[in-house]
Amino acid sequence: MHPSRQRDWVEGELDGPWLGGKASFFVGGDYLRDNNNSFITALTPSGAVSEPLPFPRRTAHLIARSDFRTPLHTLSLRYNWSDDRQTNQGVGAFDLPERAWNSRNRTHELRISDVARVGTDFRNDLRFDFRYRPKIADSMSDAPAVLVNGAFNGGGAQVSRQSVEKDIDFQDLVSYRVGPHSLRFGGLAKSRLIDYTDASNFGGTYTFSGLLNFANNMPLQYTVNGGNPRVGFTQNEFAYFLQDEIRLRPRLNLLLGLRHEWQSNLDEHANLAPRLALSAASEDGRTIVRAGTGIFYQRQPVTLEEQYLLLDGSNLRQVVLTNPSYPLTGDPFAQAGPPNVLRLAPHLRAPYDIQASLGVERKLGEHTTLTAEYTRLRGRRLYRMRDINAPLPATGIRPDPNFLNVDQFETTGSSRSDSLSLGVRATIAYTLHLVAQYTFSRATDDTSCLFSQPGLCRPPADSYNLAGERGPADYDQRHRFNLAGVLYLPGDFTLGCIVSLSSGAPYNITTGFDDNQDTVFNDRPTLGNPAAPFQSFGIDGSGVVGGTPGTLYDGPEALFAGRLVQTTPSSVHWLIQPGPGNVGRNSGRGPSFADVDLRVAKRFVLREKSKGAQSLELRLDAFNLLNHVNYFNYVGTLNSPYFGRANHAHVPREIQLSVRARL
Repeated sequence: MHPSRQRDWVEGELDGPWLGGKASFFVGGDYLRDNNNSFITALTPSGAVSEPLPFPRRTAHLIARSDFRTPLHTLSLRYNWSDDRQTNQGVGAFDLPERAWNSRNRTHELRISDVARVGTDFRNDLRFDFRYRPKIADSMSDAPAVLVNGAFNGGGAQVSRQSVEKDIDFQDLVSYRVGPHSLRFGGLAKSRLIDYTDASNFGGTYTFSGLLNFANNMPLQYTVNGGNPRVGFTQNEFAYFLQDEIRLRPRLNLLLGLRHEWQSNLDEHANLAPRLALSAASEDGRTIVRAGTGIFYQRQPVTLEEQYLLLDGSNLRQVVLTNPSYPLTGDPFAQAGPPNVLRLAPHLRAPYDIQASLGVERKLGEHTTLTAEYTRLRGRRLYRMRDINAPLPATGIRPDPNFLNVDQFETTGSSRSDSLSLGVRATIAYTLHLVAQYTFSRATDDTSCLFSQPGLCRPPADSYNLAGERGPADYDQRHRFNLAGVLYLPGDFTLGCIVSLSSGAPYNITTGFDDNQDTVFNDRPTLGNPAAPFQSFGIDGSGVVGGTPGTLYDGPEALFAGRLVQTTPSSVHWLIQPGPGNVGRNSGRGPSFADVDLRVAKRFVLREKSKGAQSLELRLDAFNLLNHVNYFNYVGTLNSPYFGRANHAHVPREIQLSVRARL
């Protein structure tokens, strides 16, 4: 099936002088109508589902700006407005059409800035910003969610969020040159007022280990939220810095810097970040060596504070029922045991990165430059979430019987990445411009927290073995190559091309069960005999009716830890046994990525004018020109019929025709 896609984009702008030439204005805007598709690849009790679903998006932007100039000052007033509406989000891969949810995000921004200059050695940039950002996201169905691991997700999406954020920023930057010193110093003050409502999962979510359990009405878990879904808070931020770039010699520069950051919702405030950089050029100026190092702090995201205030036990109540009936009868809150709560670790500190780099740039001839750079990055005190009340491995009993999960945000994670980049920039015969870069890198970490949406901080498989989380980072791609070229042809024709190649990204391998009874289905398996045929389940006999240690079950189904498991053949060589597994995090690896984009443009001059020509430009763009299939979202759930396969792919070839007029 080949779904269609149509994208229409219109933009325009108008600018010029006013007030007798003492001021200028600019008005611009654009509107995008993107009728895209999400592709569903799932297996339901009725059979396989492989179909597209429209995923329309409408965005609009408007910018109005006016500048007022005097001999010493430039005063600017700017207003930005944007509106982003998306329909049928959350659908695709295992998520069926009924899981769709819609969103609308708007932004109003007012900026007042002033640039003051005294001679050529002093400049002061002063800026004030006010932003108003309302957001809303709601499910199209209020039905309970039904998640069947590795097969399909049905029911409602259980998404219901609203927020209003008001930001006030004030910053000042001073640049001053005196002798061999180029000084820069300044500060930033920011206040964010958040009003947030999250009634997600008020309708409940059923989780099944697979199709067989779903067919037998045997959910492993039911979760539901209730209570007060609205919180409000203020987050204040402050930062200042001092930087001095010193010209030690005509071809030798030294940069020294220090930055201090402060946030109102962090206990530690001594976040000093020094920076150091050095650049040296050869006598002929054809070789430049650059080196630098510094500390860079991360700010605590608003999403973290939102989730903490909602789930700390005083507002929302989060209930988890194990092995419930399906459908559930009665009031789940009356049947519930101890609740889940979310906490912040005492003395939460700001994460930071230590970055160091060494690079060399060499000019060959007049139009070719070679570059090489090594970059080392170490992340410290990174965010992670773990259950400090998880069942003890020896007894299976939770330390505090008054709670189920006590999920704690803490800054105990770390990361490490090293990369070597080789590049070339060249101009051939003044008509062909080429830029190419190859990067070899390796990135590892022991945490995975993304705060772009709630719930994207994944807990460890074993909260008592955080060292077991060390593995390839989600973004770890060993090889990346990019080539961009522009060729100017006679007749005002332009030909452009971009080639992107990269090796595969990692993905996690899980059993599909909650083997350690911590209510999270991210347990990893034990790797047994690699020569085992197809998808084999090894039973260790512990708590298994009829199980024999070391026995392989290759039939249509197996009894695993008292649960039925469907064992469909696939090219999988894993053995599963209850308890923490020895398979590392992100041990799966997807295939490589390849993409070629091409642009052909023709410019027509309509009329020559003293201040520029009136022209018309036609552009033809081909994205993914070769229509190469680039798979992603690989399934790592062992009892899934899709294990080791992708259920999503990047967009196929797209052809775009555009017209640009300059009058």
